Amino acid sequence: MSIAIDLTRLVAYSDHERAKWKSWVAADPARLATPFQNGGRFPTLGNLLDHIFLIEARHLSRLQGSALPESTGVTAGDWPALFAYADTVRANLSAFVVALDEQAANESITFKIPSGAFTLTRRKLTLHILLHEVRHLAQIAYAVRAAGYEPPGEHDVFFFPGF
Repeated sequence: MSIAIDLTRLVAYSDHERAKWKSWVAADPARLATPFQNGGRFPTLGNLLDHIFLIEARHLSRLQGSALPESTGVTAGDWPALFAYADTVRANLSAFVVALDEQAANESITFKIPSGAFTLTRRKLTLHILLHEVRHLAQIAYAVRAAGYEPPGEHDVFFFPGF
């Protein structure tokens, strides 16, 4: 026997984690400039957060069959606009997840990303959106510690009251 994990609960966990980081950045917006990946695609935490939120929007667009956004359109360092963008995308993702039924969840979609073409079910791509963020937020927590900051709160599902 196995049990199903409700995607709405994973969205709630992700929302809970995202809110901690939003408050952490709001307390000191200069934290967006915390180094993350010197010489890499995401030199600062702000760049990585922008990536997280853009990828969510792009994958949601794939799930919905709509045009993919090329960027968040947010100026580096504008944390209120960055999190407002994230909130808008998340509201749309939440609505998608609530409306997703078994038949649609099992439908496959094919798309291309820089590393190749992929065929995934809508369920798997939706799960990927959420796990992509969780993975990157864990990386942010490590980078924050390495920079001498204390991350905001406990981050494991263990500490989330919604499960």
